[in-house]
Amino acid sequence: MELSIQIKSLVMSFLYGIFYSVNYNLFYNLLFTKYKFINVITNFFFNTIIFGIYFLLLYIINHGVIHFYFLIVFFIGFVIYNKIFVKLQVKWHKIKV
Repeated sequence: MELSIQIKSLVMSFLYGIFYSVNYNLFYNLLFTKYKFINVITNFFFNTIIFGIYFLLLYIINHGVIHFYFLIVFFIGFVIYNKIFVKLQVKWHKIKV
């Protein structure tokens, strides 16, 4: 695989990790209820759709070649946004109160 395609795939994986984190935080109240059965179903469909789109984008960019480090970069994007989101949420609650 060419270096330019790998860089595009890495950048897309990082940005999609952030996208996943944003959606996860936005839909958190819909994904988790007091009913465990509903939680399992909603999380299954949410994650199936999200990862289906991720793999489709990888297919478009690099013809479906999936490397382990793409998933690591995806996870890094998810974690980084969550750390930033938590800090912003704490600041927002301090300002709000």
